[in-house]
Amino acid sequence: MAGIGEKPVLTFRNKLRIREYAEGYRLYDLIRGSSKGREWKASVFFFLGIAMLFMLMMNNFNIPKLPVSTIVLLICMYMCTHYIYMLPKKAKLKGERIFKSSRLLSKEYTFQIDKEYFIMENEYEKLKRYYTEITDCIETDELFLLIGGIKKQIIVISKRSLNKEENQLLSHHFKREMIRQYRRTKSKHKGRKI
Repeated sequence: MAGIGEKPVLTFRNKLRIREYAEGYRLYDLIRGSSKGREWKASVFFFLGIAMLFMLMMNNFNIPKLPVSTIVLLICMYMCTHYIYMLPKKAKLKGERIFKSSRLLSKEYTFQIDKEYFIMENEYEKLKRYYTEITDCIETDELFLLIGGIKKQIIVISKRSLNKEENQLLSHHFKREMIRQYRRTKSKHKGRKI
């Protein structure tokens, strides 16, 4: 535990926008939700679809002769779209619904980052979370996503309200204190996803 009188590593105020929480929830869904493993699931349907297309090509696209191959090909196309596009979009929309339905998520929080834990609080709520409770710490260009604990399992910290120095300090601190949980990913808007 941090020593008595020890100064916090960083203290800052943070207020989320709906888009930031929705993106954080989308990342959470990719790691822990229904989108988990979507790449290999989509790959299975993609290769099955290729096999069906090959069978149709070998028979000069005689669909009445191979109706099952045609139906399986259509199902595979739908399932690839479902896993690659629809599930992440659905998770993002669910994140937006959660944000809109919660009175607390849109409030400004004060974060106190200490060596072994952090405290987030506003006028209605106070939460202290030890880093040992965090199962995943994801950093993107726009946010930090902390997953874990029983109450408030998803915590999104917007980088928008931090200056460059504070962003680097927080990133370095999380990287050092949560070695196994920490991952840095590129922004969704710049190409690569988790």
